[in-house]
Amino acid sequence: MRYKCVIFDLDGTVLESLQGILDAVNMSFKQLGFNVERTYEEAKYFIGAGAIEFARRAMKGQNIPIDREKDVMDTFLANYAKTQAEVTKPFKGIPELFNELRKNGIKVCIASNKPQMLLEPVLKQLFPNFKFDIAYGQRPNKPEKPDPFIIFEIFKELNVDPQDCVYIGDSQYDMETARNAGIDSIIVTYGYGFYDQPWIKKATYTVDSVSELKKKLLD
Repeated sequence: MRYKCVIFDLDGTVLESLQGILDAVNMSFKQLGFNVERTYEEAKYFIGAGAIEFARRAMKGQNIPIDREKDVMDTFLANYAKTQAEVTKPFKGIPELFNELRKNGIKVCIASNKPQMLLEPVLKQLFPNFKFDIAYGQRPNKPEKPDPFIIFEIFKELNVDPQDCVYIGDSQYDMETARNAGIDSIIVTYGYGFYDQPWIKKATYTVDSVSELKKKLLD
């Protein structure tokens, strides 16, 4: 086994979450009286840099006054706390992969741009019997991915050597996070990234399914 610590992105890598985020932002627009409804195809361009940035991108170009943006953001976060519990689910095979990694003595961590206040409850709901070694999301006054800060925190707190770690994600942001931290990356092409673009060639590895990811990590 090559890696002793496996660090996962969350949305698009571990969780099928795009529909829940989109539902929350569209619900917020409607509640606040804005005639805006973003589509699933549009939403693929908004995801990747965290829930807050998703909402900002969804607002862009929609004639929403600057002084109402905070209202949209606050309403969105409240709605998303509900919709993620109703719609979000793990990709098929992910819970089993976590258990196999743990059985093999590999540390399992989450490093996400999802706000910590949303990350913690969804992990408890969807993985009630699994204890992550570390699960960090977006926190106040902490740099966000692709800044490597969150990865460096994991190195320090778990006392792991970077060469023994890999970061797994589904987007260019994730590949850049791994490169900025000086570790290998695995990009999963079943996620929400755009994999026909040049950045994908900079990933250490790419896999097309959870079963292929399992082989890469455990064989």
